[in-house]
Amino acid sequence: MSKPILGIDLGTTFSAMSIVDRFGKPAIIPNSEGHSTTPSVVHFYEPGGWVVGEQAAKMVVADPHNVVRFMKRSMGESDFELSFFDRSYTPQEISALILRKLKDDAEEAMGTEITDAVITVPAYFNSAQRGATTEAGQLAGLNVLSIINEPTAAAIAYGLERLGGFRRMMVFDLGGGTFDVTLMEIRGIRFQTIASDGNAELGGKDWDDKLLNHVAEQFVEKHGLDPRDEPQPYQELYERCLYAKISLSSKPRAIIPINYKGKRMIVKVTRQEFEQLTADLVEQCMDTCRIVLKRAGLRWDQLGEVLLVGGSTRMPIIRSSLARLSGRRFAPNINPDECVALGASLTAVLRHRPDHPALKSHRKSIALRSRESMTGAAPRSNPYTSAESTTGGAPLTGLPPIQIHDITAHPLGMIVLDQQHKERVLTLIGASTPVPCEKRKRLGYAYNNTTAVRVEVTEGTGNKRDEVEVVGEVLLENLPIRSKGSPLEVLYRYNVNQILEVYIIDIESGTRRHAQINLRGSIGGKKMEERKREIAQMRLC
Repeated sequence: MSKPILGIDLGTTFSAMSIVDRFGKPAIIPNSEGHSTTPSVVHFYEPGGWVVGEQAAKMVVADPHNVVRFMKRSMGESDFELSFFDRSYTPQEISALILRKLKDDAEEAMGTEITDAVITVPAYFNSAQRGATTEAGQLAGLNVLSIINEPTAAAIAYGLERLGGFRRMMVFDLGGGTFDVTLMEIRGIRFQTIASDGNAELGGKDWDDKLLNHVAEQFVEKHGLDPRDEPQPYQELYERCLYAKISLSSKPRAIIPINYKGKRMIVKVTRQEFEQLTADLVEQCMDTCRIVLKRAGLRWDQLGEVLLVGGSTRMPIIRSSLARLSGRRFAPNINPDECVALGASLTAVLRHRPDHPALKSHRKSIALRSRESMTGAAPRSNPYTSAESTTGGAPLTGLPPIQIHDITAHPLGMIVLDQQHKERVLTLIGASTPVPCEKRKRLGYAYNNTTAVRVEVTEGTGNKRDEVEVVGEVLLENLPIRSKGSPLEVLYRYNVNQILEVYIIDIESGTRRHAQINLRGSIGGKKMEERKREIAQMRLC
């Protein structure tokens, strides 16, 4: 069998991993504790010593100063670091420890070395966040073949057995820390993203925080003391509120005990009270659905179904609100915690393993079906193909070579000078542009006697510098002296991982410079190799 590729859902609160077997069936790989998901929590218990997952989660209350979680929300922030035992860690490095745990557990479960991976990210992640995720995988010792959007991965996991004809769906992805809404079309074997929007800082944690603050304020009102003021009481209360939130998904009420500085209190919360507390968060989610639908120029009755992804979609208020808004049915038989990882592993094979036995099996099946249709032979049964996915003749086996087409989440452009030498943003690649894509722009030098030019790459919507973010730059220097208006060309190439490459070309000389933009939060170069070696030497308990 071809070399395995690990499909990884690197989540804010939980992570999961999957692999595709030789028959084309994706399966979740359990961690070393035997569970299908791993808490995205890291505990540093001594210098150079760390644990990830359930062991780390148990230390949240006992040793809160040395536990870190929700790190996904800080990916791509260049000035964000946390220190443990006199050593600083970037978000990429902490995420790398989580990925290292997944990699080690997968190798133990499969009995073979795994070096290649496809990792998922929220569709609304920007270039810096995607670049930081790639770096995290590299630091963990993985060759990151692709970065794929979580809603796309979920749609593939759901739609692979429903190919043929046409269907359009909304993927509603509410995880522990991020939120995405994506509209997908499946035409034959083509998966196409048509519109997407979201919030990289909205997720189940925000519901937790609302409940925690509600409970803490009642305690303050009664006792004049605030358990949020100290790390250990805060974490203890957070865990109790988290448990209560989960409980309220299946029960009408929950009880939350508080014990702080010798004072005690029990707060009772009903599901109705919790839903009132978090009504603004739910409305944010519904507003995003409306925005995406409007952006695509569609009506609700033009959608087939809604695919619920992420553990936070289990909250009854999310399901009832979305059902009222959309009038659509929810896609059946989907595990919201596992479908993203399953889709990642399928994408891994479809994009990067053309020699995989499941793809060969599918090609043989097509030939067999063709012969059977000519001879009138009876169709053969196939446990991996539903009746919904066949259109006559013998059902197909293995994996069909589907086409996956994502879109850009954010516009990409550059800072230019107008005729009055005032700065403005020139957009080269607009939002919702299908990827991969390539855009060229012919420009002119702004000044006489120019020997160098710099392209500042922007991301975001706006016409002014302060309305967008400058995410990198490329410098072309040592040119022959150029006069004002002499031509140059800028080329943007945006690949399937939604990572941008920029070229500057001096037309007269043919001189060019090329760079994958220096992403915010990027480690890069020698420092990357040093940090990779350090992480490899750290002790995983």
